[in-house]
Amino acid sequence: MNVVKKKILFVMQLPPPIHGASVMNQLIKDSGLINESFDCDYINLATAKDIEDLQKNRFNKYFLTLHIVFKTLGKILSKRYAYVYITLFPYGLAFIKDSIIVLLAKAFRLKPLLHLHTYGFKTGSERSSFWKRYYRFIFRNTEVLCLSNLLSEDIEFIYNGKIYILPNGIPQVNFENNYKNTGDPITVLFLSNLIAGKGILIAMDAIEIIHKKGHKFQFRVVGSERDVTHEMLRALAKEKGLQDCVVIEGPKYGNEKHTEFRNAGIFLLPSNYDTFGLVLLEAMQFGVPCISTNIGAIPEVLGEGRGVIIPDISAEELAKAIIFLIEHPEERKRMSDRSFEYFQSHYTVQHFEAEMVNILNNQPSRIIEK
Repeated sequence: MNVVKKKILFVMQLPPPIHGASVMNQLIKDSGLINESFDCDYINLATAKDIEDLQKNRFNKYFLTLHIVFKTLGKILSKRYAYVYITLFPYGLAFIKDSIIVLLAKAFRLKPLLHLHTYGFKTGSERSSFWKRYYRFIFRNTEVLCLSNLLSEDIEFIYNGKIYILPNGIPQVNFENNYKNTGDPITVLFLSNLIAGKGILIAMDAIEIIHKKGHKFQFRVVGSERDVTHEMLRALAKEKGLQDCVVIEGPKYGNEKHTEFRNAGIFLLPSNYDTFGLVLLEAMQFGVPCISTNIGAIPEVLGEGRGVIIPDISAEELAKAIIFLIEHPEERKRMSDRSFEYFQSHYTVQHFEAEMVNILNNQPSRIIEK
């Protein structure tokens, strides 16, 4: 007997460029479990080809947007979908484009399922009464996915429907916690795109403070150049007298990236805009104690002793947290064990896929009812 599968249309950003949302969306598209469970169609919502292009208002994006709208219309006319899944960006041309897809789904009386990978709706709604009303109009008669309970606050004044909680997950490549708690000197790792907002410059200032206090360490910076370049960092290290303890590397992938995590004693992400921080999950699966910031879902990821959350994004607070972990190896070991175990039980791609299937089958494990 043939079982009729529920039809789902996924309209979402796919790589390139590579960022948290596009990585998770690619996992959905490649998921055997999701594609076996439903009759899935996919449309790429991306109109940018690299990170720098994301916020730029280029003329060709209007043509790409029209192409996406007509492609979506063609899919909607061809099938009766149970959900139109849309990754909704909170502001700019991207929001206008995404909201058109939402309106198109509603026009054909299909249920939009909005997956929010970042925050900014609250700030946008406070900017003007027009945007607040438009947000409310777009969110009306939809269902919403948030990465964390903490992020649901971003839409509390514009949305009154169901909110499903779906944390991100990544493929597990490390199955045993072999965290190297000893190291002389200890290795402090920053591994991410070199964007000022991710805290690399604050990290350099913090490293200078630690160096002046006489602590022994090696600070490894691994990542692709963005608004901060390798040359800028090398010049900064020379200016601060850190040439002997700072190593600047380009991006690393696969086994080379895994080696960086295996050799790390402490991981830093002093970011001021990461919503979830997939790189934190990568560090956690290797049992590396993490230091990050009190933004987005990060306090949920690193809470209850799984990492250190600095109260303010400053070099002084970051230096204090690093020094604490350098001086307390027993606490590093406890953090390592807690984060590794929590990753295995909450943040693998298998957990993500299974809960996505539950949500699409109207059987969510975590839901906020208003």
